[in-house]
Amino acid sequence: MKRHDPAIYPGEYVTCVHAAPTALCEKAKRGRGEGLPDHGGCLPLACRNVALTPENAGVWQRELGRIEHRLAARPPLPPRLRARQIARHGEIAEFLTSNGIPAVAA
Repeated sequence: MKRHDPAIYPGEYVTCVHAAPTALCEKAKRGRGEGLPDHGGCLPLACRNVALTPENAGVWQRELGRIEHRLAARPPLPPRLRARQIARHGEIAEFLTSNGIPAVAA
């Protein structure tokens, strides 16, 4: 690969194809190890540098299943936590759908 080609970092939820000009983690870290991704500041649902393998998609689909299980649990979740779980489910489902992956809980 050329010197300025992106670095690829496989992960459980996403595969980061790190290109500094478009990386949200670069914008988050300012002043710490410029040029390397700050995975603690990773925003995979919003970053344009994300690639999904079939394994990554499966992890997200299982996460949808866990959220659905929590939402169906008795006693019900407190209203604020329930709202946060519903919002998270929507974000993940939209992310998968926008990447051509069915948002079906596994």
